[in-house]
Amino acid sequence: MKRFAVALAIMCCSLVANAQTCEYPEGVKVPDGRTASKDEMVAGQQLVKSYMAAMQEYLDCLDAESNAGGKEPTDEERKIMVSRYNAAVDEMETLAAGFNEQVRAFKKASSE
Repeated sequence: MKRFAVALAIMCCSLVANAQTCEYPEGVKVPDGRTASKDEMVAGQQLVKSYMAAMQEYLDCLDAESNAGGKEPTDEERKIMVSRYNAAVDEMETLAAGFNEQVRAFKKASSE
């Protein structure tokens, strides 16, 4: 559902005049902590870190986009920009929480 909302927000923003092209990073798959090896978990951590850095670049692009063009955005443009930004932040929080959950599962499985 969140991905649909993000996709919809991105499509809507393509209508914004003079908008920069901010590319939404491709998602990453978090390893299953119950069955993953330590190397797989470390690789997953690196993927998550890279994704978070890419998402921060996306958020920075959105900030620059909102300030571009030399004119004040309309209420509708501002609403779309805020929606895009919030959806990206939600995605980052969801991924971080999911990875942390898998780390806990990995630690539990490793201790058994």
